[in-house]
Amino acid sequence: MNKIYFYLLLFSQIFGQSIIDTLSVTVYPEFSYPGVAIEYKFDKLNDNDINFPIPAKIDSVLYTISADSLEFEKIVKIENNLLKTLNQKGNHTIYLFLDKFINDPGPRKFSYNFESLQDINTLILGVQVPFGSDNFEISVDGFNLEKVRDQNGLTFYQGINNNFTKTNNSFINLNYYNPHGGTSIQYAANISTNDSSVQLLPPSASDKFVRYPLLSWEPMLMFLLLSLFIVFIYEFQRSKND
Repeated sequence: MNKIYFYLLLFSQIFGQSIIDTLSVTVYPEFSYPGVAIEYKFDKLNDNDINFPIPAKIDSVLYTISADSLEFEKIVKIENNLLKTLNQKGNHTIYLFLDKFINDPGPRKFSYNFESLQDINTLILGVQVPFGSDNFEISVDGFNLEKVRDQNGLTFYQGINNNFTKTNNSFINLNYYNPHGGTSIQYAANISTNDSSVQLLPPSASDKFVRYPLLSWEPMLMFLLLSLFIVFIYEFQRSKND
């Protein structure tokens, strides 16, 4: 009887585990948030749990879900350094707000260890190059990166891993110099104010890469407002605790 129970338990663990078909992970250093924001984007088609280990230094998390009859948006709390997805079918987008930088010109360094507790059939990684940055250097374990530009002129380093298992991890390391000290949105606004135009190069497409949806300017305005709101709530809560 014990053997039968053991085999049933083993069978449920093997065939009951969730697999992510396609996950897009995009890193936005100093785009609208004065630090580094990371976007997780995936479709959830069943009720299986999907969990991601995340670092303890995370500032806050914004969770959005869009479906045919649902638009969900909420700031969620993280417990035990584990990001648990919500049990709702639809398109899930999660923004992690991490390292904040001083609003002064200077060198920037950022590292992030991506892990998943599920196998991922297709993991798409993108890292946006901040406007006006110098000496941008990037290294990502397990990815061959290609420099691409989207329809808005944003420059990304992008790569694909077609067999990312839960036993894998990918260490992301960024180094660059920010000569103006602000975010890309602030830099673009200052250029526009000075009656100049940001030099946006025409987009280049590559059939080797899946063109995952990137943040466009109108959503990024909302993204900026939400970022400011999160910073306000965070500072208010911290001053209240003090």
